Amino acid sequence: MRRLLGLLIAGAASLAAAGPASAGLRAIYIDVAKAKQLQIDVYDNGDARIAEVGNEDYGLLIGGDFYIVDVEAGKPTVAKLKDVAAAMDRVLPPIFKGLFDLARGQEPKAPLKIEPGETASAGGREGRVYHVRGLDSTNPDKPTDYLISADPELKPVGDALESFMNAAIVPAAPLIGAGAAELIAETRTIFAIGTPIDVGGRFRLNLADKAAFPAAYFRLPARPQSVEQLVAAMKLSMQKAKPGE
Repeated sequence: MRRLLGLLIAGAASLAAAGPASAGLRAIYIDVAKAKQLQIDVYDNGDARIAEVGNEDYGLLIGGDFYIVDVEAGKPTVAKLKDVAAAMDRVLPPIFKGLFDLARGQEPKAPLKIEPGETASAGGREGRVYHVRGLDSTNPDKPTDYLISADPELKPVGDALESFMNAAIVPAAPLIGAGAAELIAETRTIFAIGTPIDVGGRFRLNLADKAAFPAAYFRLPARPQSVEQLVAAMKLSMQKAKPGE
């Protein structure tokens, strides 16, 4: 009996270590212009994994922090998004200035004019159209229509999508300067309404349905680089990019 009990305990421990699959949500967006799909998988605790379908690189939203996972030759490199922004502020004239450390509601608001419109649906989810003006600096009165859902089940999808968009903006800071922080402020202002499920018919939710994932699917595959490591890598990259060197 004692030996049997030991085997049962050992078996339970091994199952726990493996991380049994747990209920979650899978959302697929279609980027019409690029003919690509974006997959967002949400775990039952709100953590999420986001990636373009067919791309090895991906993002992880864990405990509210977004991590960029870059995979080269099968080897992953991990960096926390706010650490990348902090490192950039050390090697360039400061642009982000702790923007990613601000709590919800404390971040600067973008000067956008947002008008609610009709209700509609995308990917089987209901939402409301919002006419957003001020995104185009050359024509501030030109509206961009966002179909936004207030469905609480889609909130972690929206959080992951917003972070994924920010992860595309931050590396562009050397080229667009202060415009990077302005773009992030605009993104936050729009996502504060809810989760976009259709942006002018160009980027839209195709489906959002229940799914099950193992816990390991949402774990970091490597230790994140420190701010100091990121600063060193950026300085080396800048040095290599100098003409004649």
